[in-house]
Amino acid sequence: MFGTYLFISGQEIIFALLIALLLFGSKEIPKLARTFGKGMKEFRKATEDIKREFESSTPEIAEDFKEIKKTLTKEADEIKRNLTKDADVIKRNLTEDADVIKKNLTKDGDEIKKNLTKDGDDISKGVKKNPDID
Repeated sequence: MFGTYLFISGQEIIFALLIALLLFGSKEIPKLARTFGKGMKEFRKATEDIKREFESSTPEIAEDFKEIKKTLTKEADEIKRNLTKDADVIKRNLTEDADVIKKNLTKDGDEIKKNLTKDGDDISKGVKKNPDID
């Protein structure tokens, strides 16, 4: 007959219409139908307005997210560049410091070797001059 509509069979729809006819009478049913129709129209209109508002604001939100992502990416790249630059400066400074330390240690080592050799030669000369020293 009517089939099903929103989980309501045709028989249930007819039964609901009969109950409405008995409760409100034949004169009030058209008024109720008009009121129900106006309510549905307003509901549909409100739904469309909400949908339209949501759809119009969605691109703005997406654009805001893109801008935030762009800004964060730019800042992250800047931080990365600064860290790399700082690491290179530190590496260069450490290399220079290591070279200076190596040079100083080599110089000190050569001076110690020279002094020890001189002292050894002096002792050797002293022993040759005084062979009686025990």
